[in-house]
Amino acid sequence: MASSAAFRRTSRASKRGPYAKSRETRERMLAAAFQVAGEVGIHRTSLARIAQRAGVAVGNLHYHFGSRDRLLREVMEWVRDEMVAGLRDATAGGGDFFAKEEASLRAYLAFVHENPAYVRLVEEARLHHPELYRDGMATWLALFGEAIEEAIQAGELRAMEASEIAAQAHFLVGTRYFLDQMITGVDGRDYPGDDAVVAAYLNLVRGGLSKEKP
Repeated sequence: MASSAAFRRTSRASKRGPYAKSRETRERMLAAAFQVAGEVGIHRTSLARIAQRAGVAVGNLHYHFGSRDRLLREVMEWVRDEMVAGLRDATAGGGDFFAKEEASLRAYLAFVHENPAYVRLVEEARLHHPELYRDGMATWLALFGEAIEEAIQAGELRAMEASEIAAQAHFLVGTRYFLDQMITGVDGRDYPGDDAVVAAYLNLVRGGLSKEKP
């Protein structure tokens, strides 16, 4: 199950107060739902199976989430938020835009290696829950758009109009989607390794966004 830095973020935090146990139980159920849905697919995921994996009664799932559909929606939102937080942690050390992109990409690749279930859930959301998929995409596009804008203001990237910033954000997000397919072998090709992927990605990004050609 999820052992990446992103998923450890919550467990590292100090949990105090009367709601600590309830919060821990809720997050254990979300983690179990993520695990089960990644194994059998969203539509074959049952509350009974999730409850068994989480070590709780089915009634606890109803109490915290109300319904199976609401639980699965919250799982996708939880995974997205935890991953975004993990990527922010990875880039907190500073550096220019390209250093942060490398740190972010390596954290992302590590997450997908450790949590291949994520790729299946995103693809199922894209096909069967388009509104949820769009919400997730909006979060990623905003994240990348903001990073590009900040780097332009800092003089690290060439100047761009808002329309090009939006397009570049789409390209960067799209790159991660295809990397997901490569890592998990969906496209049938051998994965060349993280170092090769990161080097190719950075060369591509530098060529398109930097003030000077690499």
